[in-house]
Amino acid sequence: MPKPTPAVPASFGETVRATLSDHGLSVRELARRTRFDHAYLSRVLAGKQRPSPALADAVDQALNAGGNLVALVDAPPPSDDLAETGDVLEFMRRAETSELGAGTLDVLGGAVDQLCRDYPTAPGPVLRDRSKKLMGHALGLLERRTTLAEHRELLVHVGWLSALLGCVHFDVGDRLAAETARKMAHQLGEQAGHGEIVAWAYEITAWFALSEGRYQAVVAAAEAGRAHAGVSSGGVQLLVQQAKAAAKLGDDQAHRLLGEAGKMLAQLPTTDQPEHHFVFDPDKLTSHGATAYTWLGWDEAAGEYASEMADRYQREYRPMRLATARLNLGILAARRGALDEAVSLGEAAFESERRSGALTSWARGLLSELESRYEGERLVVDYRERLALEAGGDR
Repeated sequence: MPKPTPAVPASFGETVRATLSDHGLSVRELARRTRFDHAYLSRVLAGKQRPSPALADAVDQALNAGGNLVALVDAPPPSDDLAETGDVLEFMRRAETSELGAGTLDVLGGAVDQLCRDYPTAPGPVLRDRSKKLMGHALGLLERRTTLAEHRELLVHVGWLSALLGCVHFDVGDRLAAETARKMAHQLGEQAGHGEIVAWAYEITAWFALSEGRYQAVVAAAEAGRAHAGVSSGGVQLLVQQAKAAAKLGDDQAHRLLGEAGKMLAQLPTTDQPEHHFVFDPDKLTSHGATAYTWLGWDEAAGEYASEMADRYQREYRPMRLATARLNLGILAARRGALDEAVSLGEAAFESERRSGALTSWARGLLSELESRYEGERLVVDYRERLALEAGGDR
């Protein structure tokens, strides 16, 4: 008599989908709770991609499955060989063994957050060196034995630090290092299943392209990033960058995109860390709006926003936002015939040691406005020479 065929156990994806249905939860909500990318999670639940141990652990915890979902991923095929069971138990023991001391990841996360909060004000070379030093320590931790959950958390911390380094390297003029760090952030975000890190990697691409005048590339990067961002600070920033590219292209869709950014921002919790580079605060939307409306030629709205930012950041030390506000006001002054004021504002944009890598690009926008209206004027020649000097001194 033939042996009965054993029942085939339900797959990880089938079990998770059934659990979600029982609890009335969506895949998008599960992605939010686990902080894994929605698209990646959907592929796993559809059986198109094998779940990583880190994903299985995160989903198991989010759904209070008591280890049952992890077991579906880790369990070996049915066998009468007790040695195989012993191998699995040994694997589980090692997976739960860690060489990291208590609180190590909290300290690392706090250090990364502090560097991100220092971004608006710390001199670029100083912030670069501090970030590179911390990166060396963080990469050393990745070489140690960690639990699966610790390994994913490490990937997330290093991913954010890589994204920060991409920005800082660009600020100090090292385009190659900036792109290398950006790619590293993208890869780490994918490995950790962290959609917002991937989104910020695309945002950095958009920022590079915007400062280099490649506006269609900005749109492409922004749209690609938004597929990973969800409702997040990265999602808001991508909408803003796309709006600014549209403004440069003379497309009124810039106004609609800024409106979408505002609606998404309203869905985010109020931040207590507005200085954090990867946290989008309401003032940042006003600052970007001033730039977009200036480029679009909506001078009244641009003037209102830029004046508000200039007044605020003369009292609060945010040098990069103040420089941008001054350049926007300089363009508006040039348009209304105030040459002296326009040049004075343009020169004031270079006062601070802390500068964005895009500063000289935005300043060229003012120079273009001056040259089109006041060709041959001594003040314009002087500003052109000042800009050439500043651009030549970019690190």
